[in-house]
Formats: sequence, structure tokens, C-alpha cells
Amino acid sequence: MLQTQNIFVFPRDASVSLKIGEKEIATLASVGGKGFSLIRGSQSGLPVPPGFILAVEFFRPWLDDLKNSAAWAEFQMAAADLPSTCKGLKEVATLFKFNSEQLEALEQPLELFAAEALFAVRSSSPEEDLDGASFAGGYETILGVRKDALEEAVVRAFTSCLDYRVVAYKKEHGFAIDSPKLAIIVQRQIASEVAGVAFSLNPLSNDFDQVVINANFGLGETVVSGLATPDAFIIDKVTNKIVVRTIGNKEISHWLNLAGGTTNGAAPNQDTACLTDPQILELTTLVKQVETLYGQPIDTEWAFANNQLYLLQARPITAYVPVPANMMTACGAQKQLYLDVSIVVQGLLKPISSMGTDILAGLIKQASKQLFGVNLLGEPIQSIAIVQNGRLYLNLSNVMKMFGKDKVSAMLNNMDPNASRALSEVNETEYVSGHQHPHPTFHLLVRLPKVAWRVLKARLFPQQAHKNAQQQIAHFLPEIRAMAQSSMAIYELSEALLKKTFQFIFKTTVPLFLASRIALEHLKSIAGNSSNGELTMLERALPNNITTEMGLALYQLAVIDKDSDSFKERWKEFLYCFGHRGAIELDIAAPRFSEMPQMLLNQIETLRQTLGTDDNPQARFDQAQKERRTAYQAICKHLEKDAGWLQLKRFQSLYSVYETLSGYREMHKYLLIYTIAQLRERLLDAADLLVISKRLNTKTQIFDLTMSDLKLAASDSTYDLLSAARRNRAFSDRLAAVPTLPSLFNSRGAILRPKPCTPKEGEVAGTPMSAGVVRGRIKVLHWPEEKPLLRGEILVARATDPGWTPLFVNASAVILEIGGMLQHGALVAREYGLPCVSGVSNATNLWTDGTWVEVDGGSGVIRLLEQELQPEAPNL
Repeated sequence: MLQTQNIFVFPRDASVSLKIGEKEIATLASVGGKGFSLIRGSQSGLPVPPGFILAVEFFRPWLDDLKNSAAWAEFQMAAADLPSTCKGLKEVATLFKFNSEQLEALEQPLELFAAEALFAVRSSSPEEDLDGASFAGGYETILGVRKDALEEAVVRAFTSCLDYRVVAYKKEHGFAIDSPKLAIIVQRQIASEVAGVAFSLNPLSNDFDQVVINANFGLGETVVSGLATPDAFIIDKVTNKIVVRTIGNKEISHWLNLAGGTTNGAAPNQDTACLTDPQILELTTLVKQVETLYGQPIDTEWAFANNQLYLLQARPITAYVPVPANMMTACGAQKQLYLDVSIVVQGLLKPISSMGTDILAGLIKQASKQLFGVNLLGEPIQSIAIVQNGRLYLNLSNVMKMFGKDKVSAMLNNMDPNASRALSEVNETEYVSGHQHPHPTFHLLVRLPKVAWRVLKARLFPQQAHKNAQQQIAHFLPEIRAMAQSSMAIYELSEALLKKTFQFIFKTTVPLFLASRIALEHLKSIAGNSSNGELTMLERALPNNITTEMGLALYQLAVIDKDSDSFKERWKEFLYCFGHRGAIELDIAAPRFSEMPQMLLNQIETLRQTLGTDDNPQARFDQAQKERRTAYQAICKHLEKDAGWLQLKRFQSLYSVYETLSGYREMHKYLLIYTIAQLRERLLDAADLLVISKRLNTKTQIFDLTMSDLKLAASDSTYDLLSAARRNRAFSDRLAAVPTLPSLFNSRGAILRPKPCTPKEGEVAGTPMSAGVVRGRIKVLHWPEEKPLLRGEILVARATDPGWTPLFVNASAVILEIGGMLQHGALVAREYGLPCVSGVSNATNLWTDGTWVEVDGGSGVIRLLEQELQPEAPNL
């Protein structure tokens, strides 16, 4: 027999005294997300209208009948045709009726309400209104339901759980589609004069310090369903002031019909706000109370009736950017400003693995100790660098305290022009921290003479410095491999390898790179009267760049017959030199080229299409080299004529340094990635043993752990590695679910964006990164292996890292959302002579594949081409 505990009452009015099933505790699984939230709010004294919940078990008879139907069998067998099979299930469900036990169970809760009472009937799925899935708009809500129409309304609400939209959403978000579960809320309908939605954070800016209210006259359904343009209010939680007030058109409003159902009508006064200021502030107070109760950002539905405020629903906001608790500051406290270095420098759009985060923290620790003598990592609000949850951040508040906003903004312009512009627009006093942080000046002064001496030697003898560095690198790589294969425990090996690698880099390759950058600045100063085009040309197609060499080596493989012994030998050499690299290569969890050779072989096949043409990577590189040398000769002639013999010789000497050593800017990362690849091999070996001993389920789960976990597991056989893996991933998985992580945000969650510019019609403006003008078809890629990039196509991506380099050899131009002059995409584009524009907001969503555009890398403008201007497609 159906028990009364399958119905839960949440009374608010004093007149409601009966509590059905009070010995039973309502659970999320029994009453669903929405119902659980209402019960919790009611028990906490929030103004929730009374009602009751038909729990999941109440509908067991209906679910049993559904699963015994022919339509259910067809649904399970024809998963590919969900629209049709879902329609069949709904046809079965619309015929359901309350059985005698269900009717008996409903008698007591219905007696709590007057005969003329009207109800709102809503779904409450255990899978709905959760932290990661809202199912917004998927289930049906029926308003103004009379007691005698309750059965029909409940059937409609129940049937909506079988709708194709709901089933498709469940499938997309990883929920099982073959076990529908639904509870239904029956709540007293409020005959509201004004109603709507309120968010406890600003969903556009992600600002946790703002409440956003949308409101309309009548019932809130017009706001929720988007039938009317509502009034909008933004309230500052700190000052409790209304900072934005926008009067909507309020084209239509819905009103409760006291005889049942709803009626449509015009707003009483469309030109005035539907909420008074006192009502706005009262609602803001309620929203803050609800947020405090639930301990997370909350989306609420509310209503005013007879000057009484009611809370109709409260559910977690699912679409926002969470901020780690230790990076948050209290509401009203001094704010901190953070830069996501993972995006602007490395182009890592999603969190890296837990082990990758641990390794990255080790890299920063070793680098900061080598450079500054202190570990710059620490508590986020007091430190310079922060590594956690798969991301690397800078605390710009502390950086600005050292260098000032203008200098930091200028430095940031080389990484992310959009973030730089946004930073230049902030009020510095709002973010400058009063906390102490490391002052590394003394250690720098101690190290400076040694570094300066190495830089000076490279400046005076660049060819010898290059030769010595190549010899030292040739010895270093085998040493690292031998060390990685030693018997040292993996958690000890990690620190030892990173320390050795950074010591080598700071001693060997960093001085060469610094010498090249100093030389570049000086030679530009000498040749200041030359055209910008000539000066920019000096930076193209430079030798000794390991990343450029990788792309050209891949093309050389395409030239050779793939069945020949020569190809096999060259292939072996390629993997020896570059097999440790790959997409998202900074993450130790990411596979290397040597582990997925098919991806490279596919790229080689694509490159074969350029054979026999002048438009191939090697030809473009050679042409760019020729243009660089021509520009160099032109500047020399200009200096000889106008500046004199001494300045000419200085320029030639500086240019020799820059030409020989500038490629070492890529060598630091090459060496780091090599070390990480060796650690990866050791970790995978360790994972084999952990899988055999059943402490892990799969080898790749080892990347959800940290070195500390492995150390604990080595000394304690009962240490639960699987639980540790789940804990480690919890927050980074939430970040991974965010479609677009921000580059610049503060400790109250607010995303800082620059003021939008207004380009001409048909144009999109970004920041010029590499000169040249190209017309071609757009190809949007979200990761390197997503789809082939054909010769002549224009690569559009959010950001790139060296794992994208093989794609550049086929690209005719590059468009990036993120990245500055020194970011990977811009560097490689200049090396290959490709026009490149960066800082294009939302670039990956602006165009579809095949769109014809013109990319002007000199001005930073992308123009949509008219039909008559479109060139013929390249003959592929």
C-alpha cells in the first residue's frame, strides 16, 4: 500500500498544522532538487508558500506501467531516434490516472487547503536544479490549478520528464536516460502583482557582490519564459544601493484567474518600474539570506502579493565561474586581482590534471628559487603566484604594488591585449594589496653578476655561445633520461629532476635569450628611423628556433616516400627530437607525440597536398628568410648613409647576436617538456603496479593524484588513492565545465573586460601580431586534433601552445582570442610569415567554417568578404 511518507508537506502559514510523514526525512533522491530546496527554505523560516511534494515513490505505479509498455521497449531499442520514441512514451503517460492508493494518500494534504485554493504544479527531479545541471525550461509548470484539475496537471508535469528536450539534456550531461525519476511539487498559487527572478550574483560579469533582479507585473512566468522584456535592477550588496535600473518594455503580463488558470493582459504601466525601491531592497535582503543559507550562488523565483514577499523557488546557479575559497575575499573587504597565466601565456583553456598541477607548482617553486631565492607560491592573497585546481594565476594586486598598474599593464600587453586594456581601466587603489609579499631584490643582486657575465659573453661571442649551448644540451638530455630511469622514488625524483632542469636552463639558455632581447631593443633604437615594416621583418624566419624546426621537420617527412627506408629513418629522428612534445604538453597527463603517432601521420598526409607548389612551409620559411635579409640590407644602407660607420657596425654586431640567439626563447620550454615527459614515463610504470594491486582502476588515474598522495601510498597500504583522486578533481572538474574561463578576474568573482570598441560594419578588430594580408576560408578549431586544417585555410582558435605547431604549416593566417606578441601563436606565425591577429573577443564563435574573410595582420582587422570579392577556393 502507498504510504503517506511518499508525500511531504512544507507548511509556512500558522493555520497549517498537519505534517504528513514527519518521521520521514525528505531526501534529495525522494523529493528532487527543487522540492528539497523548498523544504529546507521553509524549515529555515523563509517566506515559502505552503504546499506538498509528491515524492518519487508516489509515481512508482506509473513508472512500472510505463516500463511494461511497448513504447518503452521501442525507446530502449531505438536510441538513435529519440524524438520519435520519446513522443511514444509521452502518449502512453498522458493516459495515466491516480489509482486508489494515490487518491487516498492525497486526501490529507489537500484537506489543508480551502476548496477554492489554486495551486502551482511543478516538477522536482532528483537530477534537476543541481550544482552542475539545471534542466532549465525542460519540465512543464502548470499554474492556477484547481483541486478538481490536479490529476490532469500532475499527469502533464509527469509526462514532461519524457520530453525529448529533457532526455537529450540528460544524455548530454551524463545522466541515465533509461530510469526516469520525478517528484512533483503542489504549491499554493500566489496571486502576485509583481514577480520575477533574482540572481545572487551578476550572471554577465560573474560579480558575487551584485544581486540582479528581473521583474514584471503579474505572474513571473513571463520573465522565466522570456515572453516579455522585464525591468532589470542591479544592486550592490556592499552598499545596498541600486547601481543599474533598466525599465523594460513589459510587452505582456500573465495574471492569476481566480476561477482557475491564467489570463494575459497588458502591464498596468509599461513606462514605470514594477518594483519600488523599498521592494527592491527587501528582495535583495531575501536573496542574500537564501545565498547564505545554501552557501553558494542562488537563482530564485519570487513574488509580491498584497505587499508580502514570497520565495517560490531557489536553486543553485549552474552557469558561473567558481572561485576557490582561498582566493575569495569577504564581501566589502579589500579585493584582489588575479590573472590566469594558464590562458594568456600557455593557451591552456581547461584545467590541467591534479598531477600536472603538482608538477607545475614544482616548476614555479624551482624557478622562483633560482631567480629570486624565495618560493613565490603561498597563500593566494599574500603571494605572487598561485597554482591550484589545474590553473596558474598571478596575484596582480601584489605585482602592482611592486611595479605599478601602468607597467604591469604594459607588460601584460605582450601576453593578452584585451586583459591589458581591461587592467588599464581599473581603479588601482581598489585592488592594491596591503599584505606583505616576498621582496627578492637582494637575491637578484647576488645572482646578477653571474647572469650578467654569461649574457655579456653571449653578446660578444654569439656563435661560440650557440655552439657551447648545443653541446651542453646534447649532454643534458641523456643525463635527464638516465636520472629518470634510476631507482629513486618517484616523489623524490620529481623534485630532483625539476631542480636540475632549472639550474641548467638558468645557466645555459636563459643568458642567450636575454642577450638576444637586449640586442633587439638596442638595434631597434639604432634603426629607429627605419620603417616599422622593415623592423618587424627582422623578427621573421630566424634560425635556431626549436619549435620552428619541428614544423619544418614534419614537412620534410611529407616530401619523402612514406614506404621508403629514408622515411623510416627520418621518422625515427623526428620522434627522438620531438616525440616528447604534444598538445597541452605542460600537463604531464597529456599524451605525447610518440604515444599517438597517427595524429602526426595524418598531418603529414595533409602536408603532402602542398608538394610541388610554392605555397608550402619550407618555401614560405625560405621566402621569409629572404625578406628578412633584404630588410636587414636596406636598414644597413640607410644607416651607412645617415648614421655613420660606427652606428652601422654596432647595428650589424647586435643583429648577429639577435639572429643567432633569439631562437633560444623556445629552448627553455623544450627542455622543461622533455623532463616532464620522462617523469610521465615513470608515472605510467608506477600506475601499472597500482592497477595490478587494485589501488587504481586505470593507469591514467595516476594523473588525478599528487606526489604527496604517492608518497603516502608508499608508506601506507590502506591509503585510499581512488578517494584522493576524487577529492583532487572536485574543483577542477567544476572549472572544466565552464565554457570560457576568464583571463582577468577579482576575488569577488567579477570578470574584468575592456570597454568594447566599435569597428566598421563587416569588420572585427583585434591586435596586430604578424603583418601581411591574406584572404581565405575560416577553420575554427577548439583543440589541435578536432579536424584537419587544409592548405590555405585561416586558423581560428582561442589560444595555441606548441602542440598546435604542426597545424601552422598549412595555415594561411591565424586569428586568436587570447595571446600577445610573445605568446606561442604570434611567435610561430611570425616565424612562418603568416598574418596573425590576436585579442579578438569571442573569435571562435564569430564565424563558421568556410566563411571567407580577409585578415590584415598589420592593422589587426578581419573583414568579412562580399560575394564578388571572394577568391576561388584553392585547388586542394
